[in-house]
Amino acid sequence: MLIKNGWVLTNRVEKKDVAIEGNTITELGKSLSGSEYIDASNHLVMPGLVNTHTHLAMTLLRGYADDVPLHEWLTEYIWPREMKLTPEDCYYGNLLGIVEMIRSGTTCFHDMYFHPDQAVKAVRDSGMRAVISCSLAEFGNRAHALDVLKTGLQFMKTIQNEPRIDTSFGPHSPLTCSPEYLLTVQDHARKLNKIVHIHLHEAADWIEKFSKSHGQTPIECLESSGFLGENVCAAHVVHATDKELDILKTHGVKVLHCPSSNLKLANGIAPVAKMIKKGVCVALGTDGAASNNTLDLFAEMRLMALLQKLHDPSAMTSGTAVKIATENGGSALKWNAGRIEKGFLADIILVDLKKACMTPGHDVLSNVVYAANSSAVDTVIIDGRIVMENGVLKTLHEDEIIEKAQEHAYDLVNR
Repeated sequence: MLIKNGWVLTNRVEKKDVAIEGNTITELGKSLSGSEYIDASNHLVMPGLVNTHTHLAMTLLRGYADDVPLHEWLTEYIWPREMKLTPEDCYYGNLLGIVEMIRSGTTCFHDMYFHPDQAVKAVRDSGMRAVISCSLAEFGNRAHALDVLKTGLQFMKTIQNEPRIDTSFGPHSPLTCSPEYLLTVQDHARKLNKIVHIHLHEAADWIEKFSKSHGQTPIECLESSGFLGENVCAAHVVHATDKELDILKTHGVKVLHCPSSNLKLANGIAPVAKMIKKGVCVALGTDGAASNNTLDLFAEMRLMALLQKLHDPSAMTSGTAVKIATENGGSALKWNAGRIEKGFLADIILVDLKKACMTPGHDVLSNVVYAANSSAVDTVIIDGRIVMENGVLKTLHEDEIIEKAQEHAYDLVNR
């Protein structure tokens, strides 16, 4: 497959053709020849966006419990409903989320939710790329938590050698998992070369509560226990001192930044610009659709950049924002994706430069961050396969998914 005549985003934006063989980018150049090609005239050819933290089937709870504090949101609304989730609920919730992500240019996501086998099924059916976490929590019941971990290990064995799917360990947080349990999880992760996907330093009151009971903050405790490492992907990290950010940098921890969710649940603004200056790898996520309420990473990228400019308009450039949403995401999730470069996976999106939101084109990269929205995403290629072309989904029946998801959502909240 060739993508011809497009403006290609590499280290800069320039007119080039992109050659793809199988699932890999094999060549970039001018006037490349081939019989099968996509005409990308008047389009920006850029890496697909990478959503590094979400709870995908929470699309079923979009708008269900808005405008309430985090603790009440979780204990009074979300957790009681989640206890009633069925596998079929999660399947259609996952598909609904995948439709939204493909339409908004996301080609890979990192999920942490219930019934992970249903996320795998949805990924297989859609052609998406994903890392699926086995959700783990202890809540003081060590025996049960170890049984859940054993089930997770068995699940991971069934997802070996999948072309577009990897698995990770998903211990919820240091508040719901003891240091001893987290270290047990990390031991398995290191042996299997897997990511550990965890919520960390999300809410100030939770950090204060943990610190009073443990004598250390969660980040300090995880370091002293030996848990932290390059395979740790920490979602949120809204509240962190310079010392704690230095700890994350030292151990190579990746931060999964979710600005909309952090604001909506009144958790605050993460110091992303400071993290970048310190050399911490920051990637972008949406969190679940119940706390965002969209899975549109273009919207998330714009909000991230604007929030970092609160006191300094130069705190985050458009180039840095795009890198966080693409290349850094691929790196955090251990996929060779997020760049238009020879040898990288062919996860590519075409953005229509003739859309009103992309006009005029004084600075295309600036438009991507501050002006683009999902309506500008024209074509999506994942693993070398076209999954959306000219705005038409090729792998999924969108109307049927929306209808089914609606039925399951209404049933869930009334169950």
